[in-house]
Amino acid sequence: MKRYFIVGLLVFLGFAIRLAPADILDRLLTTNTPAKLIRTQGTLWQGHGELLFAQTNIGKVTWHFQPSALFRAIAKYSWTLNQSEWQLAGIAGVTFSHVQFEVDGNVTQDMLNRSLQPYDIDLQGGIEISPTHLTIELETERVQELEGQIDWQGGRVRYTLSGLLRETILPPMTGYLSINDNGQPQAIVYAQNQQTPLIIASLEANGYAKIGITKLFTKLLNNPWPGSDPDHTIVLQVEEKII
Repeated sequence: MKRYFIVGLLVFLGFAIRLAPADILDRLLTTNTPAKLIRTQGTLWQGHGELLFAQTNIGKVTWHFQPSALFRAIAKYSWTLNQSEWQLAGIAGVTFSHVQFEVDGNVTQDMLNRSLQPYDIDLQGGIEISPTHLTIELETERVQELEGQIDWQGGRVRYTLSGLLRETILPPMTGYLSINDNGQPQAIVYAQNQQTPLIIASLEANGYAKIGITKLFTKLLNNPWPGSDPDHTIVLQVEEKII
């Protein structure tokens, strides 16, 4: 009897999702978040709309429900997010306790430089996001799992240091995403095929992003840090609140 009840409940949920209008997603999405869906069309099963984040239109989002995931007690969608400056795609799933994301795609040079403009950095080339997995615990809003990779093709970089504009050529780089020993999301960036880190960044529990630069990276920038410290030593570190 219990098995039939569960199957009946899953069938009911499937029909409800198939018939429910797409604008319900906006009401679900906007709860305690800066995100908003506008101009939605379709249903919860399959539809599209425009995604706003912090009042900025970040592209057209499409979604398609995956009904087979209901048998694992997961509401799962495949999705795409497209704009002239990025193309992303992946899967989003919700359980009673977690939200799961898988994403890959690319971000253009223009978008990357717009993000870096407040820091007086301008670089050549966009980034590629390899399939990346993220799990967030709903009760604590803590990132529980993170695994992925981001690649930058390398090229010219301009930056301002001590009021002077500088320029150099950097090699291709790869950033590996993971959870560090303190349970915090982190990214460690290496020159491709090298083993000494260049940048170590983490998102602290207080909402601050911490970014450390190693001595080796200062060498690549043609502004080597003085002293006899090994190349992997973090010699510069900045923090900024982002959440």
